[in-house]
This record gives sequence, structure tokens and C-alpha cells, in this order.
Amino acid sequence: MTIGRTGKKLDLEPYTQWAPGVRSSASACGPATMAAIAEYWGRRLGLSALIGLERFRSKAEQINHVYDRYGGKLWGMSARGLVKGIGAYFRSALGDTSTIQLRSFNDFALYKAEIDADRPVAVKFDKWLSLRWTGNYAFDYHWTVGIGYELTEVGPRLIVQDNGARRADGGYTASRERLIDYTENRAVITMVSVKPVRKET
Repeated sequence: MTIGRTGKKLDLEPYTQWAPGVRSSASACGPATMAAIAEYWGRRLGLSALIGLERFRSKAEQINHVYDRYGGKLWGMSARGLVKGIGAYFRSALGDTSTIQLRSFNDFALYKAEIDADRPVAVKFDKWLSLRWTGNYAFDYHWTVGIGYELTEVGPRLIVQDNGARRADGGYTASRERLIDYTENRAVITMVSVKPVRKET
């Protein structure tokens, strides 16, 4: 069967939580997600305070900075923790000229609207706290960066950067794009939209 597809994908710099130099790699998916989204907006808005590749010696150093300053925890980052952390991170960079609008949701139409508006989305998978322990989901407990979508005849798919993975031999796989069936994973997903807005003067 041929599957027809339409969709959209944003161009974001990938961040890898398992890269050399990242401390607490196993719980750095939230900070890696925040760093990738901040890098995107920093370049789009011309805000050097958000452009980690200009402020830090490496992506690992930027992830560590976000982890230490904006809510990284050894047990991972909750959706509420990411909202609080990324809000503080952006407010420190935006100053008095702009504010940041954040919203948590789980709705493909809203996700699609964010991507269509050129706004990447933080996407969390959590089968533990959603009490879906036995399902076969893309991830058990993990933050990713939502960068796009595909609309197919068999249902919508998310395009995410997965923040990398640790291999059994101790090495790592760099962050890569993954296609995620939204319908199959919907029960364990939380999405966080990030929208910088200029204040009226």
C-alpha cells in the first residue's frame, strides 16, 4: 500500500544529551530540549543571550548551564519543571522588550498549528506518571524537540529530534530525527509550546 504524506519540518540545530562533557547525561533530555529551542529562537530573534553556540564553548557546556540554572534534576524534568525553567531562561534573555507565552497541551491540531507558525514544541513521553506502564510507546520517560509533522493516510506523525541515545557499548548515538505515530503515543504525551511575544510600548 502506498501511503500519501503531507507535512512540514523546521530546521533546528540538534542537541545530544549523551555527548562528551554533558554531566548527568541520563537526566539531561529536558535541558537538551530547552537548549535546542533557545538556540532556534536566539537565532531567529537575534538574541545573543539565547544563542548558546556563541556564548558557550560547546553544546555540552550549554546543556550543563541549562541543567544547573533552570531546573535539571537527577530523576528528570517534569512538564511543570520545563515550563518554569524555560520561562525563566527566556525571560532572562528577553529583558523588558518581550515576554514569553507557554502552554502545556496534548492535541495534534494545536501541535500542528505551532509548527505551521514556525514554533518548535517540547514533547515529553511519560508512561510512568500517566499510569500506562505496559504500553509499547516510542519512549518510556523522555523529552524530545518537536520540529514537524506528517499527515498520512494512516494518521498523523510527529517529527522529533530525539536528543540522542546511549549505546550498550558505552558510546552514544547523536540526536536524530524520528517519526512518531501520534495516535499510538497520545496517551503518554505532553507538549509545551514556546512563543516569544514583543510587549506593546
